[in-house]
Amino acid sequence: MDRRAYPDPVTVVGEETRMRVEEIVAELARVAARETGRGSEALAVPTTGDLLTAARSLAGRPTADAAVLTGFFIPAAESPAAETDGPIGAVQLAAALRALGSQVRLATDAPCAPVVAAAIAAGAPGVPLDVAPLSGYDQWAADVLPRYARLSHVIACERVGPAPDGRPRNMRGEDIGAHTAPLDQLFNAGPAFRIGIGDGGNELGMGRLPAELVAQVVDRGERIRCVVGCEALLVGGTSNWAAAALVGALALLRPEVVALRDLLRPEWSYDVLAAIVEKAGAVDGVRRRAQLSVDGLDWPAYAEPLTRIAELVAAA
Repeated sequence: MDRRAYPDPVTVVGEETRMRVEEIVAELARVAARETGRGSEALAVPTTGDLLTAARSLAGRPTADAAVLTGFFIPAAESPAAETDGPIGAVQLAAALRALGSQVRLATDAPCAPVVAAAIAAGAPGVPLDVAPLSGYDQWAADVLPRYARLSHVIACERVGPAPDGRPRNMRGEDIGAHTAPLDQLFNAGPAFRIGIGDGGNELGMGRLPAELVAQVVDRGERIRCVVGCEALLVGGTSNWAAAALVGALALLRPEVVALRDLLRPEWSYDVLAAIVEKAGAVDGVRRRAQLSVDGLDWPAYAEPLTRIAELVAAA
């Protein structure tokens, strides 16, 4: 099966309309890749066109059967928990796929499960969640891998993957394998179209980038870079921004699905952020504290790209 063998959405008609949509999607990708100090703009250069490719792969099918992997555990936080970047975008994508009529489920591991479950409850109630245990993982994987091997799409949103030495590493170069299940096995389980979403080089899908680029741009990049690639890679200043850009691209390709635009409201993201922090103790991955921020960005700064993404889609 060709992982890229998906038709363009039938709702995009006419050369002028097609070109306009492509221009806006390219701008969405640029907005999502806004620099936050970790080299996202440089890392995004080799992925030009991947946002449109990813959106077409999802919107160009009658329905998809997808899984979204997320959850990045911060063991050194004041109260260890999953970080705020990742689950918001993952649930936003799940809600978008459900609005398109697709089947979708989320997957994470036990340390990140409380935060991901809280995100689902706030943003996409009823979406199934698969939780990988750290102890007894092999039996769990044997049970679920056949299901994942039949999926049309697997999306990883801010999910750490194996570095060159096979170990999952955070941005500080620390091995967090004791707190991380190897969900890269689900990502690679079958012929599904794989979409990677990340911001630091150490997430699933970042193996699509040249190793020398990650080493040059990212602090400790040669040590932490994930070696697992994908068919379409979305690089954001935060991973949540890149996920929002994908929802925005889907809204452009499928304008009849009005619910997609509602998901782009910054207020939607704020409500999910508040829920995961207040109900599950999600932490800012940079500050390593439970607060209403993402990757060191307080809400006003964090919301700026979200607002711009919503504006671009609304003006189309």
